[in-house]
Amino acid sequence: MTALTLALSACIAARPNETKRDTTIQWQGYTWIVKSSKSEGPGPNQWDPKNVWIDEKGFLHMKISKVKDQWSCAEIWTTKPLEFGTYQCQVEGAIDTLDPNLIFSMFSYQGPDNIKEIDIEYAKWGNPKEKNGWWTVYPNDTAGKKGFTGFDFKLHGTYTTSRFAWTKEGVHYWMLGGHQPIDSTSNLMQEWNYRPATPEHYITQTPMPLHFNLWLFQGKPPTDGKPVEMVIHSFSKS
Repeated sequence: MTALTLALSACIAARPNETKRDTTIQWQGYTWIVKSSKSEGPGPNQWDPKNVWIDEKGFLHMKISKVKDQWSCAEIWTTKPLEFGTYQCQVEGAIDTLDPNLIFSMFSYQGPDNIKEIDIEYAKWGNPKEKNGWWTVYPNDTAGKKGFTGFDFKLHGTYTTSRFAWTKEGVHYWMLGGHQPIDSTSNLMQEWNYRPATPEHYITQTPMPLHFNLWLFQGKPPTDGKPVEMVIHSFSKS
C-alpha cells in the first residue's frame, strides 16, 4: 500500500454516533461534543476529554498526552450540521514539522465512510519523507470519486490560517501564513479549487458537522516520545 493510499484511507474518523456524548464545550458560538473513548478510530486511539480545553483568551487547546504508558488524543465536533459556506481556522503550532505519526485536521463529515467528507489534514502518515499537507473531498454518493491533492510547505513562524469554501459546485481551499480575515488571501501559501464536472455526485450536497482532531497514525506514539499541543485561536464560518 502506497503512502498516498494510506493517507486517504486514514482519513476515516470516529463518527458522532460511535462516541459518548456526556461532554460538551461552548466555543466560537457553537456547541461541540468532546470525544471520549478508550479505543476508537481513527488510529485506533484512546480519546481523553482532558486533552481539550479553552483558556482565558478563548483559545481552544488540543493535546496528545501520555499518562504512564498510555497515549491519548483529542477530537471535537459541532452538535449541529453546518451548511454550505466558508470555513476557517486560525492555528498556532508548528504544523509543518509535526512528528511523522501525528495528524492535525479540520474536516466536515456526515458519512457513511468514504462519502460526504471534506478534509484539511496536516500529516506525514508515518513516513518522514511524505508531503505534510493534504486536501481531500470525498464524493456525495457512490457514483462519484474522491478528489485530493498533497503539498509540501515550510513555515516562518507558527501562525497559519486554513480555509475551505464549500458550495454545491465544488470546494476551494486556501492555506495562508499568519492569521488572516476570512475574506483575505494575504500571505497565500497554497491554493486548490476543486470543481468536478458532475458535482451532484462528487460534492456533498447536505449539511455536515465540523470536526477538529489531533491524533496518532495507526495508534503509534510520536517517534520522539513527546506530547504535542495545538492552539486554535478561532474558528469561523460565513
